[in-house]
Amino acid sequence: MKRLRTIALLARRPGIAVLTDALLDNSQIELVEVYSHSKLTKAEGGGLRPGGAEFEKVCAQAAVPLRFLDSPEARSLERFLPAGPPLDLMVVLSWRFLVPPSILASLRIGGVNIHRGALPDFRGTEPVRRAIEAGERRIAVTAQRMTGEIDIGTTVAVAWMDIDPLPPGTDVHSYAEELKSRLEPVYAPLARTAIAAMCG
Repeated sequence: MKRLRTIALLARRPGIAVLTDALLDNSQIELVEVYSHSKLTKAEGGGLRPGGAEFEKVCAQAAVPLRFLDSPEARSLERFLPAGPPLDLMVVLSWRFLVPPSILASLRIGGVNIHRGALPDFRGTEPVRRAIEAGERRIAVTAQRMTGEIDIGTTVAVAWMDIDPLPPGTDVHSYAEELKSRLEPVYAPLARTAIAAMCG
């Protein structure tokens, strides 16, 4: 079976999990290049983003090129795409910038975005916190086929996790961070399921 020429736009600890357990350890995938962010956003305090060294280590061991892109370069992703035969697939998690429709159209299979929230209700940023504030009793990680708009595409796969209401004496930010950590084991299996569904 021909392996899928794939690029990945990944960040944070869930991105490492998807890289190691859904892409590098996947006989369907020929991972051509990985892209990540090296800097925190201004809202996060700026400075270097934790996890960069782990991305470097994993990619070096797998002999897969890694490129760190931050603004403004990340807004011109097409300038940094690998040469060679056309790409089949793009896997995205925690990428800060809209991927141009022209790039998505060039992919034989398409792009899949792994979003830490139930779609379409919790599009955009801070979906876990917003779900808690809305009184939801479960949260989700959703894999969706990418379009030219953020968090709009068709759902390919979804994983749900039941949650308790905000515990008394706990602030919503702390509880959201706890739930985000509990979601981390979900990402790689969900990415595998989504890739199989898109290629099926």
